[in-house]
Amino acid sequence: MLANQHRGVVSFFLGFLLCYTLIAAYLRSKCYRDPSSVFFRPESARVLTYSAFRKAQARKFGDLAALQPPPKFSNSTAPELCIGVASVSRRGFSYLKETLGSILEGLDSLERRRIYLVVFLAHTDQSQHEDYLQPWLLNMADGLPTYPDDPEVIHLVRQLEAEGDYEAHARKQKIDYAVLLDECAKVNPAYTMTLEDDVIALDGWYPRALSALQTATRKTKELGRDGFLYLRIFYDGRLLGWNSEEWPLYVESSMAIFLVQVVVLAALRWRIASVRKAITLPIFFLLCGVCTPMLIGLFFAAGRNCMLPKAPGVRLMQKYGCCAQGLVFPQRVVDHLLPLYRDTQDNHAAVDTFLEDWANNHDGLRWAVTPVLIQHVGGKSSHGAGDQALGSLTDDMPFDYSFEMNDPVRLAEEHRAWVREMQE
Repeated sequence: MLANQHRGVVSFFLGFLLCYTLIAAYLRSKCYRDPSSVFFRPESARVLTYSAFRKAQARKFGDLAALQPPPKFSNSTAPELCIGVASVSRRGFSYLKETLGSILEGLDSLERRRIYLVVFLAHTDQSQHEDYLQPWLLNMADGLPTYPDDPEVIHLVRQLEAEGDYEAHARKQKIDYAVLLDECAKVNPAYTMTLEDDVIALDGWYPRALSALQTATRKTKELGRDGFLYLRIFYDGRLLGWNSEEWPLYVESSMAIFLVQVVVLAALRWRIASVRKAITLPIFFLLCGVCTPMLIGLFFAAGRNCMLPKAPGVRLMQKYGCCAQGLVFPQRVVDHLLPLYRDTQDNHAAVDTFLEDWANNHDGLRWAVTPVLIQHVGGKSSHGAGDQALGSLTDDMPFDYSFEMNDPVRLAEEHRAWVREMQE
């Protein structure tokens, strides 16, 4: 009797181990893009698949724009969106052409006429920038501002350019953003989007951004608030894993699952004889004491983004939002940010950290759209931090791993359908 019972327990556990191994193998093939997973394979997850496709399209668009000017903003009405891109020389390396090309490539002329594109080569001597006076840049941009004609500002910026350390970069970056926001304010758009110069936009980013802004506005009103600070169109996938601040919740959830299992199995064994015969006490203790903890451990090991991916939509992201690759501001917010960036003496926080600190102090609502609309592809910093040979990507660069899984055919069809709907 005991021997049979022992064989039953061994057989059960061997069967569980087989299932456990198969599940782990499946998760290994599925979760390799999740940086919070033990199965994460950066050499595979960081391969630019969809981004490479869009970069090729963007370069082709830029080459054609150099020969023949593409459609631009129509001055007949205020733009719906002003896009501001500040770009600094990366010492012989530039992503700007691909960034601008991915923004404009695929846009219908109706869409392009509603967008005002500002590109700021953020140097007191703009000829230092690799793309200065490039025909494709002159033909793609609607506005190419310079620093204001103010001797004090010019002197300060030159001093910061000469220093070139992180503190100088942090101070200068806010001045650069003030120039961008001020240039956009001149055309009175409904929204202003700030982009870094090393991102790639997906096909159809514009209608998705408009839809997300409408959703953010509606949800803001449902919260009883007058307005929101920004809509984030990119966030760093590395920061959305199992956060240490939430470990008490993870432990409570795991204990709840364990206790529910114990209670349910105990009740079934007590009430139903066939269950009591099938789930003997040794199997009961094996299930609750070994199998369930192993499955819970595998769940967490597989990674949060893989096991609990964010559903498409717009939701608050008051924490873990990084970085400043792409933010969309309602124009009335810009009116408050302009003096904030222009007048601050802060030289400790880069513009993204500076903005987040201000938002935390003023309870600003920060929305984020899922999936992201742009990808960060820059591996060569504009201020000397983390420079990589030939601009290659490394593990310390902000990156959204799901972006590379986009289907270019499906996105193009979705975009064309939206344009047809707008034209009807």
